[in-house]
Amino acid sequence: MESAAGLIYSEEEAAMERSNDPRHDFYASPTVEELIAQQRREPIRDPRTLLGDFWPEDEPIEEFLAALRRWRGHDKSDRAA
Repeated sequence: MESAAGLIYSEEEAAMERSNDPRHDFYASPTVEELIAQQRREPIRDPRTLLGDFWPEDEPIEEFLAALRRWRGHDKSDRAA
């Protein structure tokens, strides 16, 4: 059997995973270790993998942060805010 992630494992392993998998059994209560095994995830070893390149180069972050402060009511001209 092949998983959505492309990993191949046996029918027995697949049935075992479903037995305590909240995606297949509403009343399942897997341990943290079981969840990790089911999701086939590993700890992030390099935090740089989390970095995204999504901010447009032609838009300065300062303008966004100033607008965010205004939207939240933290305008620096009002010391009470």
